[in-house]
Order: sequence, then C-alpha cells, then structure tokens
Amino acid sequence: MNQRSQYRRLVDFELHNQMQLLSNQLQIKQQELEKSRNCYVDLYDHAPVGYLTLDNNGKIFSINLTGASLLKAERHTLIGKLFSDYFANIDKQAFVTYLQETFSSSRKTSIDLKIGNIDDILSYVRLESTVINSKNMCRMMMTDISQLKKMINLNRDLLTENRQLMKELFRVQEKERRVLARELHDALGQWLTAIRAENEVILNYTDKNSIIFTSAQAIKECTEKMHQVIRTMLHRLRPILLDTLGLPDALCELKKQWISHNTGTILRLELSGNLSLLGERLNINIFRLVQEGLNNAYKHAKASQIDVFLGRETIMGNSTAEFLLLKIKDNGKGFNLHANSTGLGLVGMRERVITLDGRMVIESAQNRGTDITIRLPFPAKN
Repeated sequence: MNQRSQYRRLVDFELHNQMQLLSNQLQIKQQELEKSRNCYVDLYDHAPVGYLTLDNNGKIFSINLTGASLLKAERHTLIGKLFSDYFANIDKQAFVTYLQETFSSSRKTSIDLKIGNIDDILSYVRLESTVINSKNMCRMMMTDISQLKKMINLNRDLLTENRQLMKELFRVQEKERRVLARELHDALGQWLTAIRAENEVILNYTDKNSIIFTSAQAIKECTEKMHQVIRTMLHRLRPILLDTLGLPDALCELKKQWISHNTGTILRLELSGNLSLLGERLNINIFRLVQEGLNNAYKHAKASQIDVFLGRETIMGNSTAEFLLLKIKDNGKGFNLHANSTGLGLVGMRERVITLDGRMVIESAQNRGTDITIRLPFPAKN
C-alpha cells in the first residue's frame, strides 16, 4: 500500500508540474496575445485613415478613433447613427448612390465625396468600401483628401490661366506679324518698286556695252531677288490670300511655295467640305498648324512624302458634334513617343490646339513615320 501510495503521489506531482508548466505557457501566450491585441487596437485606432463598419442604410456599427476625429464626435456617440448626419454639406444623394453600388458589387468601390465647402478644413473625403461576407455590412476606409483637392483645384486654375495667357500670346503674336507685314509691304515694298522704276530708266537710256548698263542690270537682278525674299517673308508673317480669299486658297498657295523651296519632297494636300467663313481666328491658327507641321516633317523627320488633309467631321452620339479634322502624315524617321523627346514645334502645335479647345493625337515610331491628328470644335454659328 505504501508503494502504491508513493507511486500515486509521484504521478500526481508530475501531473501537477505539467499542469503548472502548461498554465505558465498559457499565461505567457495570453500576455503575448494581449500585447498583440493592444498593438493592433493601437494601430487600428490611430491609423492615418478612418476605419468604419456600416450597414446598407449607412448606420455606423464600429469606427476607430481617427474616423471619430474626422466626424468630430466621440466614438461611443457614433454607434448606430447615420454616417451622413455628421456632415452638414455632404452630397447625400451621391453617398446613397455609392452605398447602393457598394452593396451590389463584389469588388472594392471608391468615391471622392464632397462633405463641405472647398475653403473648409475638411471638405472632401475618399471612401473605399468592401462588403463583408454577411452581405449586410461593409468595411469602409475614409481618407481626408481636402488638401489634395485644393491642390488639384489650384493646379486646374493655374492651367486655365496659363491657357488664357497662351491664347492672348498667340493673338498678340499674330497682331504683331500683321503690323510688321503691312510695314514691310507699304514701306520697303514701295521703295523697292521705286528703285526698280529708276533702274529701268537707266537701262533704257544707257549704252548696253557700258559699265553703267552692266551695273544697272546687276541692280535689277538684286532688287528682283529682294522682292522675292520680301514676298516670302510677307507670306510667312501674314499670308495675303488668307485675308482676301480665305483658308483653302491660302493653303494651296502655301503648298505651291513649299514645293518650290523643297523640290525633293512630295506634298499632297486634300481639302474636303465647305471650309469658308470659319472666322479669322480659326483660319490663321489652322494655317499656322499646317505650316508648323510641314516644317517639322521636313526638318526633323526628313520625310520624302507628306500628306495633309483638312475637312469637316461629324461624330454621332448622344448629341451630334461637328469638328474640323486636320491630319498631317509623313513617311519620315519617326520618334519614340515615350522617350520624352518631343520638340518645341510639336509643343507649340499642342498649345495652339489647346487654346482652340481642341485635341491633338500623335502616333509615331522609329523609322515608321509620324501621324498627327487634330480635332477642333466647329464654330457654333456655322
């Protein structure tokens, strides 16, 4: 009996030790779990974004401290209340529509929601939500994007101002070109005409074998070359046909002059539809776009063939829209669109298109030529 009693006490002692060891290990695990939980709670509560759980009516069932801070209320007072009630200027219809979209989707949904005036400290929040498995609850992440929206609005305002300045710059530039062209034509042109007239008198009353006749003949040739140079300058500054006969004739004259100066390049011009009465602003800007496009194709692309098309385009949709379509295509060396090597010529063309509320698309690749497509909204009065 004594041996059996001793054996039992020994088994009880070992069992007690094992239980004590398991109890100590359990306490350690519980402490680690508690520490981990506190860490998680701390991370959850003080995360830089708000975390919420909402039902399909927008009632709050849980929220972290950051979320409560964004809603400017104590956390315990928010439970069971409607999310939208805590923003005086919230777009409620947009929020309701967003909730419906969230609960009808299996994917994460997001919205930038206006909740106040743009000058308020808190004016916009970004909501990102995912439905929980129970289907009647969703987890939502709320981020304050008020400063981001203010910067976006500021950048948009700066961009608008910049485009207005560019529009005014092009207007002043064309005005100065017109004044300079008129002065060249009226002043220098008249003096050249007078020189040529006086020179003809000298030629008519001078012996053809004399030195004076030879010099007068040289003067005649020089004045003719100067006349051609001034005529080319005048056309570049302000094409006369643009003001007198309109855009189509001005483009045909541009083609004629361009071919005479670039004999090794084939230039094909196609005009479609009624392009008259577009107005001075559109006329001069389209002319400049074609002019710059031709220069880029010849000087930079080293093209041997250039095709230019200008016509009307009607796009059918919810509402019919009419555009002016300009295409400039060459077979030159092309360039890598992603290499950030776009020259100032194309940048100037794009800026000009933007001031006309149009759109410019460039397609190009190495050794595969370049296609430029420009769409400009057609004047409403036409």
